[in-house]
Amino acid sequence: MWIFEQSLPIIIVAVIGGAILAGTMLQTGKQIFLYLLMGWIAICGLLLALEYSIVTDGERIEAVIYEIAEALEANDAEGVKSYISSDSPQIKAEAERQMAYVQIESVKLKQNLEVTINPGSTPIIGVAKLNVKMTGHLKNNEAWNGDFPTFLVLTFQQDPDGEWRVIGYQFFDPRGEQAGEITPPVSAVILPGF
Repeated sequence: MWIFEQSLPIIIVAVIGGAILAGTMLQTGKQIFLYLLMGWIAICGLLLALEYSIVTDGERIEAVIYEIAEALEANDAEGVKSYISSDSPQIKAEAERQMAYVQIESVKLKQNLEVTINPGSTPIIGVAKLNVKMTGHLKNNEAWNGDFPTFLVLTFQQDPDGEWRVIGYQFFDPRGEQAGEITPPVSAVILPGF
């Protein structure tokens, strides 16, 4: 449910409702508004506690993305492959092949992460979109060295074990999908036409 994806909407509604009740209490001087304000604060506090305790599918996918970024930054090919679905062996092979050639120095995820879930599909599919900036170089070769900023679209499926794993990905110009798909520099250097 959307209300449990982020705490900001709950906080905004709590502040607006609290301000209205406090203002009404101050203007009328009636004690009933004090009790309503205390009840409002309790209800909003309960909603915030629920938001923190309920982990949605979108939040699970977000956590997987951060774990993938950590594995990439650690240059842990096995770790990266563990987040790829067994239904996508070609992506696992690509990841292993590319990580054998690349030394990744940093992976920065931007704050524009957006996750959408398609619960009507079987298995359930989720799509994550965000800007990423990776820095690294080719091992034993200086043919490519530097930054790779991209708008990344990751497609996830919920595997039978309940875990979210990658089944597809696309790299776009950092300005977004409308700017067009791009080829990672690593693919262009190690396997032209990859």
